[in-house]
Amino acid sequence: MSIDNRLMAVGLVLGVLGIGIGVGLVTASFMVGLGTASGSSLSSSGTIAIVVFLVLTVVVIAAARQQKQIGGQG
Repeated sequence: MSIDNRLMAVGLVLGVLGIGIGVGLVTASFMVGLGTASGSSLSSSGTIAIVVFLVLTVVVIAAARQQKQIGGQG
């Protein structure tokens, strides 16, 4: 397995993991209660987790694609 394929796989795994964590936290916020401080913090943490992991996934996949293009030219 080449390095760019590994980076793509890592990026996709991070994305799925992050979305799972984020959705879990948002779901937990509904269970705790929307009006409570705990619910708000869980919801905020879930949203932040989703955004951070999505950005990280895009960066890793973009790096893998760029490396693949550089490797293909040489």
